[in-house]
Amino acid sequence: MKATAVLPIAALLAAPLAAGVVFEVETKDHDASPPRTETTEVSAEGKNLKMDVTAGERGGSGKAIFRGDRGEMVITDDQKKEYVVLDRQAMEQLGAMVGAVSSQIEEALKNVPEGQRAAVEQMMKQRMPQQAPARPVLQVRNTGERGEHAGYPCVKYVVTRDGRTVRELWVTAWGNIEGGEEAAEAFLAMAGFMSELLEALPAGGGPGGLADNPFIEMKELDGFPVVTRNFDEAGGLEDESTLRSARRRTIDPSEFEPPAGYKRRSMLGPP
Repeated sequence: MKATAVLPIAALLAAPLAAGVVFEVETKDHDASPPRTETTEVSAEGKNLKMDVTAGERGGSGKAIFRGDRGEMVITDDQKKEYVVLDRQAMEQLGAMVGAVSSQIEEALKNVPEGQRAAVEQMMKQRMPQQAPARPVLQVRNTGERGEHAGYPCVKYVVTRDGRTVRELWVTAWGNIEGGEEAAEAFLAMAGFMSELLEALPAGGGPGGLADNPFIEMKELDGFPVVTRNFDEAGGLEDESTLRSARRRTIDPSEFEPPAGYKRRSMLGPP
């Protein structure tokens, strides 16, 4: 093997461990009976983030890895040993696919007798992806109220939709958190990424209620949400997340990649 071919491999193996920040966030699910508490680890380095995804009622633990340097989100599934890559191109392909199916329905209906058209149209629509509801309009407001939460000085923000409070956040300045000013780059990059994805989707926000994703709101907060409370339609507390610790830690670059041996699966169908 030529020496020039060995150099890139050697450089990759010798890649330095990156200095990052690790957050521990405790979430209490008040919808569970009795309420269930889980701790999630979030690692940030540069423009990259990694979040643990714990198994819910349907299982499916894994990781959500945001690669701000590549403009993509990687979701891993530990049970299936698979991962998907979510990016703007994938969302545009999904939107194009839905549009193409709608065009096919319109073309096919031209040859259907008037008396049968309504029944055929209904049957064909049932085979299409579900049409998303109107995209929710969320408003983020700094109330000016101050208080101490989890040991941090905070300012209260509320997120409303149609006049109803859906979320309450107690936000501290990035500089109050160990490594916070360094980690801010990754969180704000993810907020921008989520906003771009939302623009690429049809009204409604697409899979998983993207339009109601709290990461999108972070670009409107002057800091990090130490406490986040989500409320249901009746105003009851659904869940509460609290920052329990933040510390600087050396992070191996491999932590921002799918585990070895995991197979990539397409978002739009079989791999």
